Amino acid sequence: PFGGGGGGGGGMPDMQKVQEMMKNPEVAKVMARAQRNPRVMAAMQECMSNPSAMSKYANDPEIKELIDVIKPYM
Repeated sequence: PFGGGGGGGGGMPDMQKVQEMMKNPEVAKVMARAQRNPRVMAAMQECMSNPSAMSKYANDPEIKELIDVIKPYM
Protein backbone atom coordinates (compact mmCIF):
# COMPACT_ATOMS: atom_id res chain seq x y z
CA PRO A 1 0.00 0.00 0.00
CA PHE A 2 2.86 2.44 0.58
CA GLY A 3 5.16 1.23 -2.18
CA GLY A 4 6.09 3.09 -5.31
CA GLY A 5 8.90 4.98 -6.90
CA GLY A 6 10.79 5.80 -3.74
CA GLY A 7 12.93 2.69 -3.77
CA GLY A 8 10.68 0.68 -1.45
CA GLY A 9 10.86 -3.06 -1.94
CA GLY A 10 8.37 -4.40 -4.45
CA GLY A 11 5.29 -2.43 -3.42
CA MET A 12 5.78 -3.04 0.28
CA PRO A 13 5.60 -0.06 2.62
CA ASP A 14 8.85 1.56 3.56
CA MET A 15 8.04 1.72 7.27
CA GLN A 16 10.81 4.22 7.93
CA LYS A 17 9.21 6.61 5.43
CA VAL A 18 5.76 6.00 6.90
CA GLN A 19 7.02 6.72 10.42
CA GLU A 20 8.82 9.85 9.22
CA MET A 21 5.70 11.00 7.40
CA MET A 22 3.50 10.57 10.47
CA LYS A 23 5.85 12.68 12.61
CA ASN A 24 4.84 15.68 10.52
CA PRO A 25 1.88 17.33 12.33
CA GLU A 26 0.33 18.54 9.08
CA VAL A 27 0.45 15.03 7.60
CA ALA A 28 -1.01 13.54 10.79
CA LYS A 29 -3.87 16.08 10.75
CA VAL A 30 -4.74 15.49 7.10
CA MET A 31 -4.45 11.71 7.54
CA ALA A 32 -6.77 11.78 10.56
CA ARG A 33 -9.36 13.67 8.52
CA ALA A 34 -8.88 11.30 5.55
CA GLN A 35 -9.43 8.23 7.73
CA ARG A 36 -12.99 9.39 8.35
CA ASN A 37 -13.69 9.43 4.61
CA PRO A 38 -13.65 6.04 2.84
CA ARG A 39 -13.43 7.65 -0.61
CA VAL A 40 -10.33 9.63 0.35
CA MET A 41 -8.74 6.58 1.99
CA ALA A 42 -9.31 4.49 -1.12
CA ALA A 43 -7.72 7.20 -3.27
CA MET A 44 -4.76 7.49 -0.88
CA GLN A 45 -4.16 3.74 -0.98
CA GLU A 46 -4.34 3.76 -4.76
CA CYS A 47 -1.85 6.64 -4.99
CA MET A 48 0.57 5.07 -2.54
CA SER A 49 0.63 1.77 -4.45
CA ASN A 50 0.61 3.50 -7.85
CA PRO A 51 2.00 7.07 -7.71
CA SER A 52 0.99 7.70 -11.32
CA ALA A 53 -2.64 7.58 -10.10
CA MET A 54 -2.09 10.96 -8.38
CA SER A 55 -2.83 12.80 -11.61
CA LYS A 56 -6.29 11.21 -11.63
CA TYR A 57 -7.17 13.18 -8.47
CA ALA A 58 -5.53 16.50 -9.37
CA ASN A 59 -8.91 18.24 -9.68
CA ASP A 60 -10.41 16.83 -6.48
CA PRO A 61 -9.60 19.38 -3.74
CA GLU A 62 -10.22 16.98 -0.85
CA ILE A 63 -7.94 14.27 -2.23
CA LYS A 64 -5.40 16.72 -3.67
CA GLU A 65 -4.78 18.14 -0.18
CA LEU A 66 -3.84 14.67 1.05
CA ILE A 67 -1.69 13.96 -2.00
CA ASP A 68 0.14 17.27 -1.56
CA VAL A 69 1.19 16.38 2.00
CA ILE A 70 2.20 12.75 1.33
CA LYS A 71 3.88 13.28 -2.05
CA PRO A 72 7.26 14.38 -0.60
CA TYR A 73 7.49 11.04 1.23
CA MET A 74 6.88 8.87 -1.83
